[in-house]
Amino acid sequence: MISFTIHDTKEFMHLLLKQNTFDNFCIYRMDITTFALFQIDGYKNKAYFSPAEQELITENYCFWKEIRHYAFEIIKGQKLPKQIKIIFSIPQNKTEMICATPANYFLNISFEHNTITCTTGCSLLKFSMDKTAEHEWDKWVLELFQKLKIAIITQ
Repeated sequence: MISFTIHDTKEFMHLLLKQNTFDNFCIYRMDITTFALFQIDGYKNKAYFSPAEQELITENYCFWKEIRHYAFEIIKGQKLPKQIKIIFSIPQNKTEMICATPANYFLNISFEHNTITCTTGCSLLKFSMDKTAEHEWDKWVLELFQKLKIAIITQ
């Protein structure tokens, strides 16, 4: 697990809310505090879809591209939100690109007091003392942010 701060909050929020930068991440959960607390559980309600649509669903969680517009609508306005917490995960069919060890990979994004902090997390599907999956995920996230030219301050 690593934790780091985003150097340019405004640019990062632009990438997060107005660009497709994180669209291929699954949204596990999001809390936005403005004049009220808005909570979004990214778990797909499969009963909402027709049987034909249900057969096409490959992920249990919504992709960020399906939720991003709603988040932007809640956040936009004259005042900054008091707090934003987003938990992204990697789609299940993409986890092997990180590491061969079966795991769930998370990227936690927290905005508070005009500061964005990111924390990685890894949950192994079987108990192991081996930290390879965690280290590979940390490395992957750092490389992604470097590729996207998102300046970070490590803690």
